[in-house]
Amino acid sequence: MTESKKLTKGLLKVFLIISELLLTAMFVLPMFRNVINVGAIFGFGMSAALLAITLFWQSVKVLVKRIMGNKVGKAAFLFLCGIFGLLVIYAFVLSGIMAKAALTSPEAPDAVIVLGCKVQKSGNPSLMLSKRIDAAYEYLTENPNIICIVSGGQGSDEPRSEAEVMKACLVEKGIDEKRIFEENRSESTRQNIEFSLDLLKEKNIEVTEAAIVTDGFHQYRASLIAEEYGLKPTAVNAETPPWLVAVYWVREWFALSHRFVFGS
Repeated sequence: MTESKKLTKGLLKVFLIISELLLTAMFVLPMFRNVINVGAIFGFGMSAALLAITLFWQSVKVLVKRIMGNKVGKAAFLFLCGIFGLLVIYAFVLSGIMAKAALTSPEAPDAVIVLGCKVQKSGNPSLMLSKRIDAAYEYLTENPNIICIVSGGQGSDEPRSEAEVMKACLVEKGIDEKRIFEENRSESTRQNIEFSLDLLKEKNIEVTEAAIVTDGFHQYRASLIAEEYGLKPTAVNAETPPWLVAVYWVREWFALSHRFVFGS
C-alpha cells in the first residue's frame, strides 16, 4: 500500500470516528436532561456500534471472514445484512414522509389545534411545550379570526393540565381567551385529536381543515389520526430544540411503526 493510500485511509478513519462520536453525543446528551426514551436508547446503541466497528475495524474484518467461511454462518450473516439494509431504507422513506407532512402549510383552516406536551413540576410549560405555545401564538396573531383548541390532560406528575397551561400562556401573550377552548382530558395524540373534535361538535362548530400545532417530527402521525376523523390536517411547526431533534425523530419511527402494525 502506497503512503498516499495509507494517509487517505487514516484520514477517513479519523473523519468517521469524529462523525460517530458526534452522532453518539446527539443521543447521549439528552439523557443527562432526563430525556430517556426508545429513540435515545436505540440511537445510542446504533451510533455506539458504528463507532466500535470503526475503532476495531481490523478485528471486525477477521471475524467477518471467519463467519463467511462457514455456510450456515454466511447465510445468517447475509440474511441479517439484508434485514438491516431494508430497515435503513424504511427509515429513510419514513423520514421523507415525515418531512413532507411537516411542510404541509395551512390553506384555509377553520381552527388551530395545539397538541400538549409535558408541564414541569413548577407548573410552567416544558421547553418543547413553550415552543408549541410560541408557534400557536404567532399563527393566531397572524390569523386573528381563527379559533384555537389547546389539547392536553394532566399527568400524574403534572400540577396542572397541559391545556390549562397553554391557554394561560396564550392569554398572557395577548390572545383573546374567547378564541381559546380547553380540551383537558386527553392523554395521547389520538385523544388530542378526537377529544378536540368532540369539543367543537359540542359547541356546534364545524371544522373541515385544522392547522395542527406540534413539532415537525410529530406532524405525520398527528395527520394520519386527524384524517381518520375526516379532518384535513395541515402543519404549524413548533421549533424543536436542536439537541432533541435526533432523539425524538428516531422515537417517532417506533411510534409510527407501532401504529402501522397494531393500528393505534
